[in-house]
Amino acid sequence: MKIPFRVLVAALCLSVIVVGKAWAQEPDPAPNPAARAPVVAPPAVRPDFSGVVALKVSIVLARYQGERRISSFPYDLTVRTDGKNASIRMGARVPLPNANFVPAPPAPPAKPGEQPAKTPPPLQSFSFRDVGTNIDCTATNLDAGRYAVTVTIEDTSVFTAADSLNTGGQRGSGLPTLRTFRTTNALVLRDGQSTEFTAASDKISGEVTKAEVRISLIK
Repeated sequence: MKIPFRVLVAALCLSVIVVGKAWAQEPDPAPNPAARAPVVAPPAVRPDFSGVVALKVSIVLARYQGERRISSFPYDLTVRTDGKNASIRMGARVPLPNANFVPAPPAPPAKPGEQPAKTPPPLQSFSFRDVGTNIDCTATNLDAGRYAVTVTIEDTSVFTAADSLNTGGQRGSGLPTLRTFRTTNALVLRDGQSTEFTAASDKISGEVTKAEVRISLIK
């Protein structure tokens, strides 16, 4: 049985209409996440410096032989009360002997009557060490006008054996000796207040080292 040409044309048109409607009813594709607007980071929160003040921290490092003060060295630092470190580095590099090197003796004279060569002097080697004072200081606010102050002091000095009380006044080898004083202390002070926060005796020289701290508000 042959299908009439009209029926074929009508069926073809109907199929085109159905497919077109199906395409029109398809859902829109999902949006691409990469195409979205960039996320804006919140603004950074700035620290509050309204309560931060500046303090002048005065430190006196003194040495005593009995009741007699034999040296006194003052140091001043400006410290903020937000916990930031303030420091002083002051000193020098001192040469210290390491060892002696004796050169080989000269050869004997080749001919009779010749003077022998002079023996060269021994050679001395040295190393350098840092000698001086290092101070670190931090401060923070407390209640009722008080301040927490932390001070670290390291002091290195040189003296010979003749300066020691343990030598009986006799001069030894004359070689220098390094002595080190180091202390860390946390203090609570008010404006204008001072305190002697440490005192230590040296076992070799018998000297007493004392450190005094005073703070004042910078207005």
